[in-house]
Amino acid sequence: MNNQPLVSVIIPTYNRAHLIGETLDSVLAQTYLNWECIIVDDGSSDNTDEVVSDYVSKDSRFKYFHRPDEHLPGGNGARNYGFKMSQGEYVNWFDSDDLMVAEKLEVKVKAMLENDVDFVVSQTKYFNAPGNINDYKYDFKEDEVSFESFTSTYISWYTPDFFVSRNLVSNINFNEQLKSGQEFNYISKVLLKTNKLKIIRKHLTLRRYAEDSIGVKRRQNKDEYLRTTFENSWITFKEIYPLSGYNKAFGQKLLLKCIRSYLEQSNIEKPKLFFNEIIKFYGLQSRNFFFAVLSSRLTGKYQFFYNKLKVEN
Repeated sequence: MNNQPLVSVIIPTYNRAHLIGETLDSVLAQTYLNWECIIVDDGSSDNTDEVVSDYVSKDSRFKYFHRPDEHLPGGNGARNYGFKMSQGEYVNWFDSDDLMVAEKLEVKVKAMLENDVDFVVSQTKYFNAPGNINDYKYDFKEDEVSFESFTSTYISWYTPDFFVSRNLVSNINFNEQLKSGQEFNYISKVLLKTNKLKIIRKHLTLRRYAEDSIGVKRRQNKDEYLRTTFENSWITFKEIYPLSGYNKAFGQKLLLKCIRSYLEQSNIEKPKLFFNEIIKFYGLQSRNFFFAVLSSRLTGKYQFFYNKLKVEN
């Protein structure tokens, strides 16, 4: 076993005492044996400590931590701290309510060793979703994946399907200010470094569907959806647009999300330099933004000027 690369499975958790046992059982069932499982609690108020401590006492490959105050509350802070505490040559982020297929790690390590790639992406399917909920489908090809295609087209994947060399992500963090959209932010930064990947056409993650998940609740509350869309798009724009070499298409996509959210929800608290950034990015065409704002406030309609802004840049 010591000749096999160590894999770090990093799991943030919050109040999942009733579910995390199934997740950890699926890690225990892995056919690949040289792994460590780093579990980071994000301030749970249930009996997560008791449940996870039982696994730690039975198998030393489980390691349990509490997110320290140096990292912001939330899954991203827990992920970043988990990475600090990990030692594996390969890293697989995972969620505390999902399940691993038994051969997940074995298949991924094999793919990394047999192909000259920096990361691999496998497939996901729900194991408990109602009939009208579709499984995830990654039907793109390796040579279609790039920073540009990931940030502007249908190409994407679910973070627990992402298996990566530690060396590649040693200086890439999850943005701890984000409450959602962290996968898009993180993988965008990865793809600015490399697009050498292997796609595994197998379902190796079993995702749990939950009506009360953060994502579902966010989509059901329009005001909250617009506010968080604005905030997350702005944060990612400010962080990654400069890193991308000021990629115009990338910047436009994120700013348009901000603009549309702002036009739809007038009481969104805009950042101090938001208007300045619009003027800087769009130049003379920024007048269409201000016309759209005025039209939205007076008539409730903004689409004419918004569409001109979208097309003319």
